[in-house]
Amino acid sequence: MERVKSGWDSGLDYLETYQKILSHLNRSRKPQDVVLLIQLRNGSRVGEAVEALREFCNTGKTEVLVRVEKHKNPNDLRKMVLPEELRKGQGRVLLEQACAWLTGVEKPKVAVKSYCRRTYGFNTHSLRYAFITYLARKGVAPQIIAKITGHRDLSHILTYTERKTAEDLLRDLFREMA
Repeated sequence: MERVKSGWDSGLDYLETYQKILSHLNRSRKPQDVVLLIQLRNGSRVGEAVEALREFCNTGKTEVLVRVEKHKNPNDLRKMVLPEELRKGQGRVLLEQACAWLTGVEKPKVAVKSYCRRTYGFNTHSLRYAFITYLARKGVAPQIIAKITGHRDLSHILTYTERKTAEDLLRDLFREMA
């Protein structure tokens, strides 16, 4: 097992983390991995991913609106999309198992957070920032990233993405000189 990384940003690579979660899900068939996959693919908070799973289960829809967890206004909603990997075949079976798990667990958000730390060695919020970093590196405007992730204050996205860009630039400069 990996050493637990602290802080909200563990420097996770989006694509590597996606492959790791998907591979683990297919082997272990743990419902918590379904929530983590939903969270990573949508750049959400873990509570929003749990609520999205609940909505996917209750409605059968592949796109749902969930309340933005940190906003006080209950009408602040964000779109969540069911990952393609959970829509057909074995993925659909895993989704149905996660729906059954969700009805039987008292505190799903806490269960997923604990599972993530224990299984992967990082906190769930790191998935959100892996998504943000991935979009920023693909050239998506910070304003669009903020809309997708439910950030009301653009300064959070700008601070984070600018810091990541500066770190990457510095790292690349040292590689060029080596």
